[in-house]
Amino acid sequence: MTVTRTLCLTDVVDSTQLAKELGDRRNGELWDAHDRLARSLVARFEGVELERTDGIMVMFARPADAVAFALAYQEGLRTLDPPLVARAGIHTGPLVVRENPAEHVARGAKRVEVDGLALAMTARVMSLALGGQTLLTVDSVPPALAAGVRLVAHGHWRLKGVADPVEVLEIGADTAPFAPPPDAPKAYRVVRRQDGWVPARQ
Repeated sequence: MTVTRTLCLTDVVDSTQLAKELGDRRNGELWDAHDRLARSLVARFEGVELERTDGIMVMFARPADAVAFALAYQEGLRTLDPPLVARAGIHTGPLVVRENPAEHVARGAKRVEVDGLALAMTARVMSLALGGQTLLTVDSVPPALAAGVRLVAHGHWRLKGVADPVEVLEIGADTAPFAPPPDAPKAYRVVRRQDGWVPARQ
């Protein structure tokens, strides 16, 4: 089944270094606290958990729910001991959604599988973000902003594997970085000229 959904992908900054500093037991306790926080927010904002790595990927029916989740997640990470910092990316697009058979789930498979370019788009946008930053594509901007939340445009970006430049914005509270992301190996900012898009660094 192909549907339009909003994905939010997060990645905890310097998680490998933190694991070395904390040791296995303490690090495990921290990630247990992370997972309790993240999954309580997934339920609160009616998302579907798709993946848990050094962060979490969640699918939402509405962009507003994905944004609310990301902002609450960023705030919640600061309350952990020790506090965590994450980058987050949000993108809305078509996805092929498949539910695995119950017997596969019982053997450890995920309940829901998704495929589509939106997965790569979300990962590219997330990889641009600085620690504590939530970036989103223009189609994921919620219709209204909550009190104390700001939205800042960071221009158009050429993302590897994506034909057309994508407009990227940052959303967050006053504690968010609100800094233009640097160019990355798989993404760089572009500007429009008469003969087309050119890298901003030129």
